[in-house]
Amino acid sequence: MTLSESFRAIVGDVNVSESEIDRMVYSSDASRQKGNTHLIVWPSSVEQVHKVIMLARRGNIALMPRGAGTGMGNAVPENDVVVDVSKLNNILNISEQFADVEAGVALQDLNKAIGSKFFPVQPESKKACTIGGMIASNAIGVKAMEFGRMANWVEEVTIVDGNGMCLKLKGDALKHVVGMEGTTGIIVSAKLKILDREDQKSISMLSFNTLTAMQEKLEELRNNPAVRNIEFLDDLCSEIIGFAPKLHFIVEYEGSEGTLKEAEAREVWAARENLPFMLGQKRHLVADDLLLPFESLPKFLHLLRKDNVPCYGPIGLGIVYPVFREDSSMIERFRGLYKQFGAKLGVKYGHGRRKHTVSDEKAKRVIELKAHYDSKNLFSRGKLI
Repeated sequence: MTLSESFRAIVGDVNVSESEIDRMVYSSDASRQKGNTHLIVWPSSVEQVHKVIMLARRGNIALMPRGAGTGMGNAVPENDVVVDVSKLNNILNISEQFADVEAGVALQDLNKAIGSKFFPVQPESKKACTIGGMIASNAIGVKAMEFGRMANWVEEVTIVDGNGMCLKLKGDALKHVVGMEGTTGIIVSAKLKILDREDQKSISMLSFNTLTAMQEKLEELRNNPAVRNIEFLDDLCSEIIGFAPKLHFIVEYEGSEGTLKEAEAREVWAARENLPFMLGQKRHLVADDLLLPFESLPKFLHLLRKDNVPCYGPIGLGIVYPVFREDSSMIERFRGLYKQFGAKLGVKYGHGRRKHTVSDEKAKRVIELKAHYDSKNLFSRGKLI
């Protein structure tokens, strides 16, 4: 029996593909990095996931877990069999405080299902991304300053690990899965914390002509207890989405301190959420995700402006996203400068195969966790370590 036939015996003929088109699509993700896969498998139950893993154990077959592929390098295979969990898409239960969902549930479907409730992590890819992918990458949303990361909103995760064990993880053990980019197991379901709808907030749109003035205002806003989010747009990003070509902050306040009317505020957030698409239309497709010391921000942003590299992000956390053209020679030049600015790469999209961005401490932890959860190193070979 061939490898393809073995997987078909588990998940059915229609849930295995070797077609050239599928292999091309699944050899990359939103990062546009190019990998290679020869087979894609779509399990639709936890039992099927378990059988897929046991088959891989017997044959020492590398597996690449995948959600919607909206990440930046997290789902780029290197001759792995891609295991797409999008058919594990059942919403299992909604209660007052929690939503129990399978890993392949799309965030937009969860948003609809919880009705009057609210899930706080809403990335730019919210129309496509899946819960499993968000957990694997420890996603952050547009309002990350207020709500933090995915790790803050996961109560429990169920995985099938590389040893074939179906495990429910909670508490400190969540760190063995959340943000581990699919290296310790295939996420099959999760219990998420949900909230009542957001309290009424207000926003202001602040503009600046200089980085010095912007930095002074940033320090003031970070010390204002009413401020919930500070989103940065450089002059290039501002102009792309229809604002004046200046430096801007979108500042969200608890209460009524903001100056924009409710309808205006909705339009501003809608424009901000549409920014990655608009940048892509102009071939700015390679986004880096950086955490910088606040004192380094003005000099770093000055260099980006000098070379016409668009940049935006939740600057209230010290996080910014420079976005390069796909064929730009500046990508590697800027990446060579990150260290001297004290920048950490991988804070939004994860590290994927950018192993040089993984700290020695995290690499050591990954090795230890792989030994425990994935003793044959089936999952995501070449990622993180």
